[in-house]
Amino acid sequence: MRLSWKIFFITTPIFVLFLTFFGLWMIQDSFNSSLDREVERCMIENQMFQNSYELTLHSLSEEQREQASISRLVESFHQRREEASGNARIYGGDGELLYQDNGLRVEHGIADELDEEHNAGYEIVRQGDETYLVVQARSDSGVRIETTKNISEIYEERSSMYARYQIGALLVSVLVGGLILLVLFLVMRNMQTLSSATRRFATGRYDTRVKIGSTDEIGRLAEDFNWMANTMNTQMEQLQSEVTRQEEFTAAFAHELKTPLTSIIGYADTIRQMELSPEETDMCADYIFRQGKRLQSLSYKLLDLTLAGREDILLREIRAGDLLHEVERTVLPSLLEKQLVIQTEAEDGYIYGDRDLLISLFVNLIDNARKASDAGKRIRVVGVRQPDGYSVSVEDEGRGIPPEELARITEAFYMVDKSRARKEGGAGLGLALCQKIVELHQAAWQMESEPGAGLKVTVRFTVPEEERGRRRNRERRRPRPPKKTRQEKAADTER
Repeated sequence: MRLSWKIFFITTPIFVLFLTFFGLWMIQDSFNSSLDREVERCMIENQMFQNSYELTLHSLSEEQREQASISRLVESFHQRREEASGNARIYGGDGELLYQDNGLRVEHGIADELDEEHNAGYEIVRQGDETYLVVQARSDSGVRIETTKNISEIYEERSSMYARYQIGALLVSVLVGGLILLVLFLVMRNMQTLSSATRRFATGRYDTRVKIGSTDEIGRLAEDFNWMANTMNTQMEQLQSEVTRQEEFTAAFAHELKTPLTSIIGYADTIRQMELSPEETDMCADYIFRQGKRLQSLSYKLLDLTLAGREDILLREIRAGDLLHEVERTVLPSLLEKQLVIQTEAEDGYIYGDRDLLISLFVNLIDNARKASDAGKRIRVVGVRQPDGYSVSVEDEGRGIPPEELARITEAFYMVDKSRARKEGGAGLGLALCQKIVELHQAAWQMESEPGAGLKVTVRFTVPEEERGRRRNRERRRPRPPKKTRQEKAADTER
């Protein structure tokens, strides 16, 4: 069952029940008020009848009382009050009927309930199709005076109100039920729009968005859906980009393996099947050796790249000058082989990180500069102490990189000049590894380059938060010099 029908079948009966009980309570309350008024009126009339009877009786002498009958007494005070006879009855002390206005007699049990404390009472009696209100009171003269009133009109009015209310409640229930259905339709229409958008989004249409102008819960839900769609769309684009990079990585890796393996297999097969001179055999073996070294370098770079992405490093304090000079000694043989000059300048300071990974970072940056430089060029490595850390820049005088290529040079196997890179023994993994190491050290790097003007890579390291806390504590514990007296300050001024 749909949610709209569930809400309808829950709310409508509740409304009908509330309307019914409220209407019945209102009608009954009105009926009770009318009945109370009639009872009060009858009690007053009975009391007035009793007072008139007693006053008339007491106004007569003993002789007149013996000569006058009760009927004449009642008629006399009726005449004085200019009233017609009503439904009144007078009973003696022994219960005998002494007087009645007419022949109407309504059976009741009020007399049994009268006593010294309660000398008046009433009872509602249903007799035939009529309803009567009977009031009986005990007078001072010892008689009981009873008045009767037909109150069938009140009960008929209540029945009429019930009938009219049933028709009105039915019409109001139908009207309210229709309004509830209309409101639910308008609300659920937005829900259906949101549901349709969700299904379209689930089928792969990630550009699906919902336009709902309301500010209620449905509107906020639509805003949340759009926010979720934007987030998932961004994540899907990132995932698609990652998949594309993985595919390019796999293709490039396969290509990088195919070329040296083809050469190795070809030259090995040549040595195996052909009679070669010693010079030709040495040439084939040398080529196989160089291609094998290239495969070895490629495997090491891939291993370093994988480990750098998984390693949880421990940051230690390293003297920057010692680190950079150790890097210089490591790369010096390869630079001398290509007739390149390296200049290392390092200010006093410390870098916080893993020594082996940092050496790998700067060796790869310098090796990248070596591959891009011609013989006789210079490579500068400069370390500068910063207020919040340390920065190291590696700058070459090579061919440089076009601005549109800078964003991609950290991708695995990406090479700006593939033929020259392979000739230099590169596989396009050096800068990808460098980026991983920079991220592990929570550092930042910047590349500046123009074609023909070389490349400058600057890596900025910051001091870890724990080390900053330790430094602040040391500063607090450091004793401050005592303040100088006025005499000491005057002596310093004279000097």
